[in-house]
Amino acid sequence: MSIRSLLLTFIEILLASSLFTQTPSYYHYSAANGLASSTVYQIVQDHNGLIWFATRNGISQFDGKRFVTYRTADGLNSNSIITLAEGKQGELYIGNYEKGINVFRNGLIEDYCRKVDNNSLSISYLLLDTVGKEGQTLYAYTSWGRINLIHEKNGLPLSTQSFIDTSLLINRLALLNNGNIVALTNAGLYRFEDNNLSKISVSGLPDTILFCQANGNDSTYFLGSIGMIYQIKNKQVIRKIKINEFDNNSVSALMIDKNNNIWFSLMNNGFFMIKDGSDEIIDMGKTLGLQQSLITNYLEDHEGNIWISTFGKGVYCLNNLYLKNYNENDGLSNNNVYAIEKDSSGKLLIGTFNDINILENGKFSQISSHYNKTVTEIIYNIQNINNDFYVCGIFGKNKKMQLSYKGIRFYLLYLPSFCKTESGLYLFGTWSNAIIAQQTLELTEEVPTSFPLFDDTTNINRVNAIFEDTKNNIWIATGLGLCKASLDYDSSGKLRIMKSYFMDDKVLNNRINAVFQDNQQHIWFAGENGIAEYWLENDSVVSFTSLDGYELSSSTTIVCDNQNRIWIGSMNGLFLLKGDSVKYLSSQTGLPSNEVLSLYNDSSSNTLIIGTSKGVSFLDIDLFDNYNPSPPSVAITGINAGDSLFIRYDDLVFKPEQNNVSIHFTAINFGSPGSVIYKYKLNNEWASTEYNFLNFIGLKHGTYKLQIFAKAQNTGWSNPYVLEFRILPRFIETIWFILLVIGFLVAVGLLILTLSLRITIRKAQKELLLTERINSLKHQALSAMMNPHFIANSLNSVQYLVNSRKYEDANEYIAMMAKLMRKNLDTAAKGFIHLSEEIIRLKLYLNIEKLRFQENFTFEIVMGPDVDPDMIMIPNMIIQPFIENALWHGIMNS
Repeated sequence: MSIRSLLLTFIEILLASSLFTQTPSYYHYSAANGLASSTVYQIVQDHNGLIWFATRNGISQFDGKRFVTYRTADGLNSNSIITLAEGKQGELYIGNYEKGINVFRNGLIEDYCRKVDNNSLSISYLLLDTVGKEGQTLYAYTSWGRINLIHEKNGLPLSTQSFIDTSLLINRLALLNNGNIVALTNAGLYRFEDNNLSKISVSGLPDTILFCQANGNDSTYFLGSIGMIYQIKNKQVIRKIKINEFDNNSVSALMIDKNNNIWFSLMNNGFFMIKDGSDEIIDMGKTLGLQQSLITNYLEDHEGNIWISTFGKGVYCLNNLYLKNYNENDGLSNNNVYAIEKDSSGKLLIGTFNDINILENGKFSQISSHYNKTVTEIIYNIQNINNDFYVCGIFGKNKKMQLSYKGIRFYLLYLPSFCKTESGLYLFGTWSNAIIAQQTLELTEEVPTSFPLFDDTTNINRVNAIFEDTKNNIWIATGLGLCKASLDYDSSGKLRIMKSYFMDDKVLNNRINAVFQDNQQHIWFAGENGIAEYWLENDSVVSFTSLDGYELSSSTTIVCDNQNRIWIGSMNGLFLLKGDSVKYLSSQTGLPSNEVLSLYNDSSSNTLIIGTSKGVSFLDIDLFDNYNPSPPSVAITGINAGDSLFIRYDDLVFKPEQNNVSIHFTAINFGSPGSVIYKYKLNNEWASTEYNFLNFIGLKHGTYKLQIFAKAQNTGWSNPYVLEFRILPRFIETIWFILLVIGFLVAVGLLILTLSLRITIRKAQKELLLTERINSLKHQALSAMMNPHFIANSLNSVQYLVNSRKYEDANEYIAMMAKLMRKNLDTAAKGFIHLSEEIIRLKLYLNIEKLRFQENFTFEIVMGPDVDPDMIMIPNMIIQPFIENALWHGIMNS
């Protein structure tokens, strides 16, 4: 063998042992998703949790769901943004190469260069030093040795200094954990202090070109160079990581995450990760298709997600890093994983739709490759019995009953399920409502001992699983439900079966897919309608169709971990039962698919291996238990009231016509943004929503207090975001209008009362005048009835009669006058009297006159035959005056 061949073989072995490929859970964002450009130079997370991207076509702000982009039309000096830095007060400094710096503050973009009287700042990078200072210092620098220092206080520039040293090529300025500013140059590491560069002597660090720096979680820091990463502590190199596998091995970007994992990228050669405590280099860019890509920047956000920006390929968010995924791109024969087992040497056996895969040292191999053609068509399950593997499935024509591959012995069983009992009995599940029991493994041509399960008939009813518990009960999971059985021999030595069912159980009387026994002697069942738990100590069963608000229907598989917690795989995701609480994982939290087909707990590594319809996932249970995401915090992104847009959310006062209020908000969660739900309360009314906006139509005037809560998958509810606003009343709704209306009503009431009083007074006056007039008329009538001349003459006549000693005539005269006067007084108040009364009064009057004038005067009252004087009403005193006038003025003179 030639030296070249040996070298190539060595490199292949080295790569196979040190560069492991795996597909992390990730989101990919590009210009097609709303990012300003797919070329991203830097990523920054601000104090509100929003992610900002500096791109070649503007800056983008991201809240997990929506990108908001700013360009020159919004105030930027240039669209080509290459660097970002956030200040103490939340302001964002935005740098571009040609036209200097902008600052984003309070929702507005300002030209920062004009504030420092310098319109020609050309910069490559920004660095903001806020450590131990009352203000802050902004370093704006270029790679050819020009550094501009802008000293600020309260957000305002106080002074500007410039430093130029063309003898050095400054790749980056970096702020160490101890507060020192260092320069990474083409000639090693320098300290920048007091406007001066001075060489730092680090033991073990050569005077080589340095490209990037990252602070560790302790007092160490890391430097990236050509083919090497240096870890430095107390001015001494304490670790060297060699990277020699690539032609271009310059370390262009570097980051240490909170778990002390090292992330680095090589110039145009993708990106890699070295786990804490390991020297193995994991090629993270391979399965993402980024082997030949330039990675420009890293960011670990507040949730622990890792962000990677690229030149021309957008950004990647590696989320939920407790999960690692493998699929067909990694060498898996098929993405549908139905069975998982592990042998004693650590090889993982994965049964898929079309083969048995063996995962060893991060690489897949298939049994079919040993035979140059497909061995299997579908695998139902794999059982490890004393490191022999029994594979149930449907096999091709070239199947073998027994085969060995890579030191592993397989028994291929053309059946859906299998169990070997503690007594050595072999049980085979069939597709036809029965199990087969025999003493040997190999099925012969003889008629086997078969036991029907339901109705003692041969129906289409597949036996999905057969399981023997620690008390030697046989549990048979079928498409029609669960059968509990016990097998023994009768006195003649014939095998017999005793069966029992769970007809009244809503879970166990339906399709059962899997059976499992935990560490506390409880038997668990996963089925079509949910899960069930059977207690061996008292033969009781409890079924669950849902838990903690999660539906458990379509459960496919069930296992327990080292803490005896129950993991349930279903067609709707993965559930973890921990006491009375449930955690839920799905495609939104990193699983490649919601369809979980198989589970295996690797107790030695405390890893849950998850078979799905899109590959196999490895869940690091320790990392998962340490991953306790905080509830997403709510932030308001915009408020519209009427036709107005508000960008400040304190002391909100809306005009009366702005009573249609639209509030946009977000709860920042980058790990599983699609799982965020909200609840809100406006004053005293609670409601929930999955949308990130609220519309309130036709609000009445008054003060409102809105509280918004958010919750992501496997988190509690966040603290409320409280928004208060006030809607001004219309004039007709103000107290002044009410007072005006009250005053108007009072005035109108007073006016009406005054007019009413006036009318009443006038009416009373009229009535008084009328009464007086009537009285006057009555008086006149009375006067008319008692004519003074008549009375005087009558009295004279009386006197004459008395003087003539005609006392009887005088008495008669006085008596008639008294009757007449009484009659007049009786009728004086009446407006109308009967004609008969008037005739009586006329007779009295005429008799008095006759008594005065004796035989000189006679009278007669004549009435027509048709006149009834007792029925006819005539006005009072209407006849007497005429008679009297006629008598005195017409007759007496003659």
